Amino acid sequence: MYLKNKSYMIEDKKAFGRVKGQTKSQSTISDASLSPYEIQVDDYSFTVIDSTKTGNNFCGSFTQLENAVNKIIQYQLANKRETYSLNSFIESYKNIKENLAKISI
Repeated sequence: MYLKNKSYMIEDKKAFGRVKGQTKSQSTISDASLSPYEIQVDDYSFTVIDSTKTGNNFCGSFTQLENAVNKIIQYQLANKRETYSLNSFIESYKNIKENLAKISI
């Protein structure tokens, strides 16, 4: 809503987002096989965080758990800072994924 005055206009501002003090319920998945990453679970998403960083430790937000786990596998391989052939990268990726699958249902 705009209020007109002779020389200027004042805009009525509307608030967006959560009410101040409101918190979102969430759980955390923390496992040695995911280390150093953790997954925070809330009503809408799976958020990957780096537990070794302080400050901006956000690594990504996903709607499916499988996508969050795949991103963690990618980060784990990237952090090794090795040079891979395509076949060896895929093999390493599959090995990590299979180890994680043994833990799951």
